[in-house]
Amino acid sequence: MAITREAPSIYQHVVARGPPYERGVAHGQQAATKVRANVEYYKTPGKLASLETMQRIIKNIYIPNIKAHYPSGLEEMQGIADGAGVSLEDIVLLNARYDLARLNEPDETDQPVTNGTNGHHQDDYANECTSAFFLEQATKSGDVYNLQNWDMSARLWRDDCIIYLEIHPDPSEAKPSLFLVTEAGQLGRSGMNSLGVGVTANSLMSTEDYTPRVGDTSKPVLPISLLRRMVLEAAHFAEVCTTIYNFPRHVSNNLTIATSEGFGVCFEITPSREYKVYSNIDDQYLIHSNHFTDTAFLARSDVSDRYPGGSSWFRRQRLEQGIRPYRHGLITPELLRRCLSDHLGFPEALCCHPDPSPDTIIGGLPGYPFRSASATVASVMYNLSQRKITVCKGPPCKGVFQTFALEGPQSLAGLGPGGKILTDKQRPETP
Repeated sequence: MAITREAPSIYQHVVARGPPYERGVAHGQQAATKVRANVEYYKTPGKLASLETMQRIIKNIYIPNIKAHYPSGLEEMQGIADGAGVSLEDIVLLNARYDLARLNEPDETDQPVTNGTNGHHQDDYANECTSAFFLEQATKSGDVYNLQNWDMSARLWRDDCIIYLEIHPDPSEAKPSLFLVTEAGQLGRSGMNSLGVGVTANSLMSTEDYTPRVGDTSKPVLPISLLRRMVLEAAHFAEVCTTIYNFPRHVSNNLTIATSEGFGVCFEITPSREYKVYSNIDDQYLIHSNHFTDTAFLARSDVSDRYPGGSSWFRRQRLEQGIRPYRHGLITPELLRRCLSDHLGFPEALCCHPDPSPDTIIGGLPGYPFRSASATVASVMYNLSQRKITVCKGPPCKGVFQTFALEGPQSLAGLGPGGKILTDKQRPETP
């Protein structure tokens, strides 16, 4: 009789140390089965762009540009590939799946690159998230938090294909240690570093998003998920901002960034601009979902938000309803966990669950890509002040929470070759 093994209630914790290639190998070896499962999934027809289109963009655009602008990232990806027994192109595909799911123009052969129901990719075209930061004046403990309900294809949760990735770079690199919540094989989706900086992110879609063309050297482009990792490798908050400004991309995204020093901001970015969304100075918190909110963006007539309507229009307000009465120094992790478990609009709620019987009327509306088996695949609270991470597998209403402590340099003084911090010109990963 075959024995059916129940999936574990917690995600795998992967710890990788050393220079880029070596830590990549450690990642790939420890999570090899999950990495290969993710590669196989995203190569399935209809999940992203066509395999031919993806291979052309990966080989001719992404890899050369990553090599030029983020060489340590490419080394780490090669290590993951070798450790997991897949190709470098496969690992680049995993790190670019956000971008490759948003190709909305014909390729060089004038063939459409979108696939799936209603012309959209079935599961990964535009999944949703809710992120927030809370500064010390808002919390009962006086700690700074950056948190997120990460909503994606429920496959990641059910098939156990997410990992908690802890990275400790070699001291010669002059980089902080990192804790990341990510799909196996990726350099990171959200995370925090030992300097007390946290980043969570939200999908955004604008009419500026475009498909990069092979042979177009006018502007380099990188997969935008690499920006989140590069933000966490920055030496200080000013370098974070400079990295975002200079990062070359072809799709939109929101980054919710906070620091233990007591500051936070959302960067709503398109391929050409960076919009800064600040909290009310008296509130000391900010919440973001999946549509543009900056008035400068909304006032433009030459570009528009492609968000087609859905839970993003109420998730942000719903979380705010839960926490606002407690915003003056009364917010606790228990309150946040309870608010992140809200089910208004179930199953497409703040705490998202797979829809067992999708509404065929809404599911057939033009431009509505969300009627699929989506779920909150992880709920995470980064305590930036204490360098602690509290995270659960799956929806927070029923997930098993774990707390991790991130050890590592809280200053980069004394690191780098010769015991000196690398200058901007010596830091090859600075775009």
